[in-house]
Amino acid sequence: MLIVTTIPMVYIGEPLDADGHSEWIVQGPTKAKVLNAPGYPSPVPKPSGHRAYEIKETEKTGMGVFAKRDIKRGELIFAERPLLVSPSNIAHMTDSLPSGYDMRTMQLIIMHEWEKKLEFALSRMTPENQEAFKALANNHKEDGSGPLLGICRTNAYGIEELYDGDERNVATSYAAVLKTGSRINHSCMPNVDHSFSIPSFSFKFHATLDIKAGEQLFFSYCGTDQSKAERHAELAPYGVVCDCPACEHATPETDQLRKDYRNRVKEYTFKISQWVLGSGMIEESRIDEVLKFRGALIKEGLHMTSDYKALVLMIQLFYEKLGLKEKAQPFKEEYVRYKLK
Repeated sequence: MLIVTTIPMVYIGEPLDADGHSEWIVQGPTKAKVLNAPGYPSPVPKPSGHRAYEIKETEKTGMGVFAKRDIKRGELIFAERPLLVSPSNIAHMTDSLPSGYDMRTMQLIIMHEWEKKLEFALSRMTPENQEAFKALANNHKEDGSGPLLGICRTNAYGIEELYDGDERNVATSYAAVLKTGSRINHSCMPNVDHSFSIPSFSFKFHATLDIKAGEQLFFSYCGTDQSKAERHAELAPYGVVCDCPACEHATPETDQLRKDYRNRVKEYTFKISQWVLGSGMIEESRIDEVLKFRGALIKEGLHMTSDYKALVLMIQLFYEKLGLKEKAQPFKEEYVRYKLK
């Protein structure tokens, strides 16, 4: 049975939590999992230093989030509790549907019923949070979605760490709409990533690359290991037409790189480990091909991935094996910066 609850709970006569509250449409047992989670309730993590971001108008994509100062890779940019958390797949969550209708009619009925649930959840928010939610973009105005559902479908982040039962799948997962995080626009060359903390019931946004003051923050709404055509097909339901450098300058070669790079990293990792662990002499030139591949990943904006981090470590170990500490040092420093997160 679905309930609507406020996280953290609000108690009569007590002030609101300084870190804010989320409205959550949830199955009762899943709420209990959060309330009983080790460390709950914890405060929302706080970044160090001066505020790192601001929200302002972009040239092409409405509002966006920009760096106010230089941000280092691995740095916590901000963390926030969602405005709203709700089940990802509403078709599995609507009670007592009538029978005998065609699929399209059933979809419209489901969306209409879910809009009413969203209206109730929104009515529980503070006026400030209601205003922030309704100010978000809606790219689903022509498909039968109500205005609130359209905002959810346009702006929600999936929450990998939160699900009903024992296994996360399409029917058990949750998604969240955020006041700031949902303002982050898409790029196939992202520079931020996020994770969800159950004890603080908050999203944490980290820099995956160094970001200069004035640059826009980007998150990828689609899989980055796909061709341009595949990425654009995945983005189409969001109403997003990406013109990032990776899409603007896409070629058959860059498409193939994106589809193959994870397997190629595994192959190079295995090769280098054999060289490093072996007892024979190693020619320095053996690493040239790997360095060229690394350069291609950087140019394509794939150096924010864990696969790239593994490659950097292996290059460091290769140079250390040869006793070339000066050449190993930049890769050692780069790897350490990846571990900051």
